[in-house]
Amino acid sequence: MRIHTIVLWALLWLLVSLLTTACAAPAAPASAPAARSPAAAPQADSASSAQAAPRAQAAPRANQSAPAPAPESRGAANPNNKRLPLQYFEDYGVNPFVDADEDPLSTFALDGDTASYAVGRRYLRDGWLPPPEAVRIEDYVNAFEGGFGLAEEGLSLYLDAAPAPFAPEGYVLLRVGVAAQAFPLEREPVSLIFIVDISGSMDYDNRLEAAKRIMLGLLDQAMPADRAALVVYGSTARLIVPLQDTEDAPQLERAIRGLRTAGATNAEAGIRLGYDIAADDMMRGQKVRMVLFSDGVGNIGETGPDAILEVVDQAAQRQATLTTVGVGISGNYNDVMMERLANRGNGTYHYIENTDEEINFLAGPAQAVFHETARDARIQVEFDPVTVRKYRLLGYENRSKEDESFRDDTEDFGEIGFRSNVTALYEVRPLGDAPQGAMATARLRYRDLQLGEVVEREAVITWEEVQEPDRYFRRQAAVAEWAELLGKSFYAQCGSVEAVLAALPPAWDQAGRQLEHFVRRSEPLFEPFCTT
Repeated sequence: MRIHTIVLWALLWLLVSLLTTACAAPAAPASAPAARSPAAAPQADSASSAQAAPRAQAAPRANQSAPAPAPESRGAANPNNKRLPLQYFEDYGVNPFVDADEDPLSTFALDGDTASYAVGRRYLRDGWLPPPEAVRIEDYVNAFEGGFGLAEEGLSLYLDAAPAPFAPEGYVLLRVGVAAQAFPLEREPVSLIFIVDISGSMDYDNRLEAAKRIMLGLLDQAMPADRAALVVYGSTARLIVPLQDTEDAPQLERAIRGLRTAGATNAEAGIRLGYDIAADDMMRGQKVRMVLFSDGVGNIGETGPDAILEVVDQAAQRQATLTTVGVGISGNYNDVMMERLANRGNGTYHYIENTDEEINFLAGPAQAVFHETARDARIQVEFDPVTVRKYRLLGYENRSKEDESFRDDTEDFGEIGFRSNVTALYEVRPLGDAPQGAMATARLRYRDLQLGEVVEREAVITWEEVQEPDRYFRRQAAVAEWAELLGKSFYAQCGSVEAVLAALPPAWDQAGRQLEHFVRRSEPLFEPFCTT
């Protein structure tokens, strides 16, 4: 009988392989156009031109013997108060070139998230390109160190510039870097509140089990003076373990290990209950750290990010942070919900793609759950219209701010979270062939939590300082181009993954080796696009 069973499984496997081969979509063409060149690069100067760029769907998966089912995306559909059976990402468009003589100021909130890059890796591991709307350039760039070094106090500001490797000849790539201090060895105690989605969708991909492992890892990093609580939500929200000293962790650990999935998804109720539990501590000035584990999908109560954000805005009172940890992709996942909750909750958004990333998260980013250096960090770059014709910010489309709000300290801006440094890149076209003098002045403004006051820093860069980039700069420039290709940016038309690989410096760390692996993995899946 055992032999018959083995033969039967072998025949079934052969049949599936033959059907897969017959039905598989053809792979992307073996050859791709050369990298963007001065002649091929689009020259549109308006937002309308950039927004007109095609947003193609992910390319077919390369032919494999046992393909995973293709993820589906809802694109730009509005999810508010609607059930989400599929993935949801939002297309924020592409920043256009701006004429410096018409608007010399560029203002945006800093963002240290890297979740979009982690989501992209997850798609590529399964043999698919991420949907273009899932790609946020700044997340890809900020996944890699800028080489700025640690700040001596608070946040520090750096500027450098190099010839732009993927733009027309004469263009410059300006890099704005912000570095943070090292995390201190000692810190104040915190109240740690876990808010855990235990709905049925969390049963896919062992999502709940991943959340459990991360919670237990965070408890291992807690100090004896810290307190912790456990809230869960399915169809309703429940307090499983009230706030208690982490010295009593065995009770909390048993509760975490015993969690099971059940019910629908009332995210609003879970988040509201978490803030209710934190209210007393916030009134006393205690540092509250809430960590939400979910796939971001709600199907009862207020299910869209806008309605739930009202809860965050009303209850946080700026005394708490909300860190969101996303798990799972297949079945359903709401990237928009997870990112917006973290942005408005003064926290950061993380995506955990596999067990390796669980370990990486606990080894580094998790430190930001317990400690903050700064809040409401923002950048304003003022380009000199005498020497700059136009400029374009790469990424940060959903972090743009009004220029006049830069010094409005009542507004909510951005957090760099766990990142030791954060980078923003600009493509800059000079006015004339050999400009001299100032190119741009950058200003960084943030609330220093150690000093208890708002700090502003300023740096100036001149055209004489443009030089060949170091390896950190070269890698971030190549990563930005790769993200523009994956996102089907109007300004990456006629570009190629081959050119990205050629621009990458030799890998000197694990992050670089992993990057090269995934860039190569994307090459046969990528379909070049030229619509100009």
